[in-house]
Amino acid sequence: MYVPTEALWAPQSEPESRIELSRRPLGRQLLAVTGLYAASRIFSTALIMLATWFVVTHGWHIPWLTTTPSFWISDGSWTPKVPSLADISALWDGARYQSIATVGYPVQLPRTSDGAIIPNTWAFLPLYPYLVAALQLVFGTGFASTGVVVASVFGAAATLMLYIVVRDRVGYRPAWFTATLFAFGPLAFLLQMAYAESLFLFLMFSALYLMQRRKYWWMLAPAVLAAFTRPGEVALALAIAVVFVVRWRAARRDADPFPIRQRVAMASGIVVTGLAGFAWPLVAWVVTGLPNAYTATELSWRDGFLGHTNFRIFTAWFELAGRYLGVGGVLIVVLVVVLFALWVGRRGIRPLGIEIVATTASYALYLLAVFMPQQSIFRVAMPLAPLMGDPRIVERAWLRRVILFVAVAAQPVCIAVLWFYANP
Repeated sequence: MYVPTEALWAPQSEPESRIELSRRPLGRQLLAVTGLYAASRIFSTALIMLATWFVVTHGWHIPWLTTTPSFWISDGSWTPKVPSLADISALWDGARYQSIATVGYPVQLPRTSDGAIIPNTWAFLPLYPYLVAALQLVFGTGFASTGVVVASVFGAAATLMLYIVVRDRVGYRPAWFTATLFAFGPLAFLLQMAYAESLFLFLMFSALYLMQRRKYWWMLAPAVLAAFTRPGEVALALAIAVVFVVRWRAARRDADPFPIRQRVAMASGIVVTGLAGFAWPLVAWVVTGLPNAYTATELSWRDGFLGHTNFRIFTAWFELAGRYLGVGGVLIVVLVVVLFALWVGRRGIRPLGIEIVATTASYALYLLAVFMPQQSIFRVAMPLAPLMGDPRIVERAWLRRVILFVAVAAQPVCIAVLWFYANP
């Protein structure tokens, strides 16, 4: 029998938003969310094309323009031609995914003249580019257009899953706010770019939903697929472990039954999701013959910020902040960590349920442990979106409006800065 996990955390009371939910058929809600997502794509597309037109007509020499001669340069001179939306949407990491879809992964890692490994496609996982490549064969389309369609479809699916995940815990209003913020927020334009983000978010939110419903065996399917889409799936192993401990303690107090079959399923899930999270480095080792092929490739992206470094867990944030901001930078990182811990640890967020809190907190811990913060930090933080269903945010109308206004206003800024100057 399914027992809502918020019963383990929150007082036994039915929030007003849950009463609202019972009056709204799920089909109508999902249709409304789909319409919301469609409107957000019109908005993002208009911003992208407007920014592209502005850059071209003003002749701005932007780094990626000089590496894309088919769009812009003819005999060394600028050509004022606006590229297609598909071409614009398949830049940056999209070019890496296109390389994977076309020629696969290198057997020998590219190196500098002094033998240092340089950035290469082993940092990009295979599910998204191979899915796009398969659809290209079926429909006879190009990578850019196919990649954009795939990303856009999974962006819609991710928005729907996010809505359901939050709705099932705290009701209609917080879920609608979260979906709106997700679809119109600063990084929402990435949901239609030829990136793996949309697919990864859909798989992670699907795994989270199945964990909420206590379908622990079923959640392994999206979890394992996520492990071959983008780094970060390994956080699910810690999340399952946290939920296991919470449920085990509740069972000891007779607050929530915890059958042996569910214990076995969760224990298996911890092992499978953990192993899946480390599978890609093993694949890179087998193919290239280098045990550190994947890790060295990921570290090569840090060279421009920190120089050549070895991997040390929980150090990159402090190293980067200390190098550029000194002691004050380190203190800022500590403050951010403390504030986040206080946010996810307070009682007011508990109605979201242990699954959402454990998954988002585990993913944040993963980012602190292995990621080096730079311009892509905002993109890789998108799996934290369920936290925006925090009832204490939604119940304050003024705060809701301010957050949405700032988020929507920030999207054109992020497009200009993170798409036309530096890759997100």
